[in-house]
Amino acid sequence: MRLFHKIFLCFVIIFSIAFQTAGILLINFAYENAVEQEKKYALQQFQYNKYILQSILYSEPEILQEEESGIEIRDDFTVPVALYDTDRRCIYTNMAVQPDIPYFDDSVDGRLIFWIVRRDEGCFIYVQDYVRQGESAVYLVTESDISSVVETHRGMAAYFQRIYLIILCIGFPLIFLLTSFFTGPIKRVGGAARRIAEGRYSERIRVGTKDEIGELAVDFNQMAEKIEEKISELSEAARAKEDFTANFAHELKTPLTSVIGYADMLYQKALPREQVKEAAGYILHEGMRLEALSLKLMDLFVMDKQDFILEETPVAELFGNLMPGIEPLCRKQGVRLKREIAAGTIAADFDLFKTMILNLVDNAVKAECEDIRITGERTEGKYRICIQDNGKGIPPAELGRITEAFYMVDKSRSRKQHGAGLGMALVAKIAELHKAELQIKSDGRTGTRVCITFCLPEGGRDEQSA
Repeated sequence: MRLFHKIFLCFVIIFSIAFQTAGILLINFAYENAVEQEKKYALQQFQYNKYILQSILYSEPEILQEEESGIEIRDDFTVPVALYDTDRRCIYTNMAVQPDIPYFDDSVDGRLIFWIVRRDEGCFIYVQDYVRQGESAVYLVTESDISSVVETHRGMAAYFQRIYLIILCIGFPLIFLLTSFFTGPIKRVGGAARRIAEGRYSERIRVGTKDEIGELAVDFNQMAEKIEEKISELSEAARAKEDFTANFAHELKTPLTSVIGYADMLYQKALPREQVKEAAGYILHEGMRLEALSLKLMDLFVMDKQDFILEETPVAELFGNLMPGIEPLCRKQGVRLKREIAAGTIAADFDLFKTMILNLVDNAVKAECEDIRITGERTEGKYRICIQDNGKGIPPAELGRITEAFYMVDKSRSRKQHGAGLGMALVAKIAELHKAELQIKSDGRTGTRVCITFCLPEGGRDEQSA
């Protein structure tokens, strides 16, 4: 059974039972109050007629001594009455129908007995008491007609049933609308969930209330947003993996094809020395590029599978150990190197830091620059290291993909320089391991500026500039 039907049926059952019960209780309460009022009125009539009987017995004490089958009393009573002697023998009555009289007990005076009798001709209250006047004693029974009260009760019950049916006819559509109102948001959540399952991850629910349903809609939207983000991340990761595999296969296929071709040519034919030297040089060049590719890939795989300990080290000390590897590279290519390192301490792994800086300098040198400037400065609890060159630069449209594995802006130039498009991927990975922010800026004409911003460790000390 659907939730809508469950709620609808619960509403109908609860409403029906509650309204019916309330109506019955109210009608019964009114009827009991009316009966109590009739009892009070019957008691008043009994007392009044008791006084009448006592006055008769006082003025005519011998009236009860008559031997006839019945006595005659002047009809001064206001309601039908019956008189019984101590032997339960009726000695006088003006009632239309004689009631069944309960047990007489003359041991206690002033004890009233009430009982109600229902007959075809109506409903009556009877009041009985033991009356003593001088030497005379009788049982007095009075009769009060309460048929109007019973009829009123029946009329109220019938009227209530008609009202009950009318209200049910009106209430069912209202209950249906209320149920639809309450279950509508849940249906919308279910519909949105199905659409998300179909692949429409941007689906959201409009939040119109601040109750539990509204909170459910907010939670659902947050969940959908997280799912969309995760799906986007997985799609991006899958695309990157496919690109990585395709690029890796391409980077291996091209040099291996050439190496195999030249090696086969050397093996099959006797070539002049110049052609042998040319073929061997090409094999050497492609082999060096494959070696660089394997080393870069190894570095990436190692960084993905290891935890590195970052030690607090002065930046000047790091660059002091790096310069013997950077300066020969710049001199070999005729590049002027400038260094301005302000005092500061960062948490770093030396080997990773060295790999990152050497890759950035190597990229700057390969960009055919004339000057490379390395700077380090402290800014608001952070330390920023920037490497800027005046080489060919990177087109702005390519900056978003420069850190992808195997991505090369100028593929032919990179392959000539033994590049594999993994340098910036390594730099980005190392910056991530150091929880540092990597920024790359270039207009594609006047060089490139790469900045890595580190968070300063707490209690870091200052050193002299280098």
